[in-house]
Amino acid sequence: MKSPLYFTLQIDCESMQASVNDPDLGRRASAGFAQCLESHGLPGTFYVIPPDIEAHADLYRDLKQRGHEVGVHVHPATQGYEEFLGIYGPDEQYRILAEATDRFAQVMGYRPTSICIGYVSTNDHTYGVLESLGYRQGSNSMPGRILPQCVSIHAGAPLDPHYAHRHNRVLEGDMDFVETPVTVDPDSRMWGGAHPQDLRVELVDAKNHYYTILKSIRRQLADHTPIKSIRATTHNTFDYSDPNNFRFQTLEGIIAHVQRLAQEHQLELKPVTVVDLATAYRNAVPPGSKQKNLELDRKGYERK
Repeated sequence: MKSPLYFTLQIDCESMQASVNDPDLGRRASAGFAQCLESHGLPGTFYVIPPDIEAHADLYRDLKQRGHEVGVHVHPATQGYEEFLGIYGPDEQYRILAEATDRFAQVMGYRPTSICIGYVSTNDHTYGVLESLGYRQGSNSMPGRILPQCVSIHAGAPLDPHYAHRHNRVLEGDMDFVETPVTVDPDSRMWGGAHPQDLRVELVDAKNHYYTILKSIRRQLADHTPIKSIRATTHNTFDYSDPNNFRFQTLEGIIAHVQRLAQEHQLELKPVTVVDLATAYRNAVPPGSKQKNLELDRKGYERK
């Protein structure tokens, strides 16, 4: 029996941020992204900021009915706060995230359990706050990123799905919150070395993404990770309704690469949403059964 390779595609829906402010583009992009995925039999995860979900409630309700996942995306500035969540303490984070959650629930009619923080701007309070609000999974880390100007520092964070740590955002822990970071190539650095190449559709072309996918699959097979996964992301600020758009073509290329590489490595491709990926991880690694023990490498201290 082939081992599964879980494949998630997520889109951060934020077209009504002040820097973009193009709700028509946002609607076209989200709808086009869904249509592209559906043409390949794939579900998607749509992380949506409150202004976008309020402006396009009919679209996101329809996407939910069609089998896609709709969760919360948070950019505090769209709610009247400072830009980056990571500058805030636990009480302020709770207030910001509770407001976003309530606005989402008023539109969608349910409390979301999946969340993505804008810029993955978090600190060591964030996972505990997310848990207190009922969140159980999300995409809130970027392994290898070192961007203090965005309060987004994730050097050394786990590369694969894992349980979050209550007191340290870059450690595996025993919380019943499954973090699902985007796939990255930790060996390829961008932006002056501050950022790893990640599987973000708009970041590079499909050829470059091919090598990130290939390296990730090979690493996971060599490391015998509990579950194998590839996790791609993008934003609804690119027109995915246009087949001639370069990002649309790159998305198609990523999908084709994952399909081919799964076959070449004798893996069974399983397209899933983020909540499905978290469920698969919980089934493979029951909560509390796997917490990484920390140990200092002392080989350099050995004397003969």
